[in-house]
Amino acid sequence: MELIDLIPNSMSFRIVTTVDIDDESEIPVGFTGRVRRSADGVLAYVAWYQRGQLHNPGKMHPAYRRFRRDGRVKYDLFYTDGALQDPATGEPAVRGYYASGAVHYEERYSNGVRNNGADGTSAVVKWRQDGTLRHEIQYHAGHRVAPAGG
Repeated sequence: MELIDLIPNSMSFRIVTTVDIDDESEIPVGFTGRVRRSADGVLAYVAWYQRGQLHNPGKMHPAYRRFRRDGRVKYDLFYTDGALQDPATGEPAVRGYYASGAVHYEERYSNGVRNNGADGTSAVVKWRQDGTLRHEIQYHAGHRVAPAGG
């Protein structure tokens, strides 16, 4: 079902076409707008498209947000023109969460390729549930590299 929504935007409203789907095949070719997919009556994800490709609706709002059955965010993915892309320096393209809401992992991308962050942050960083660092993995242009000094 296709809907037209008014979404608050600063001091005005933005008109957004929203499609509620049960299957990805229902997404119109070349679609621009918001897609909401539910599974067994529970919102599974919200995805934003521009000309048929995943694209962030705002600089710090992810193009794809996956939810757990309880409604909490499972992970966020930031895309620019269909490619994973860090939305800003120091902000990862991918962020996953534990069921508690604590950050589980972050991944950095540049034009769809895993790469250390522009600020030197490791491309992949994972934490344990107690918040302690589990490990970091370095990447350059999509290729895993040894950490500096190691």
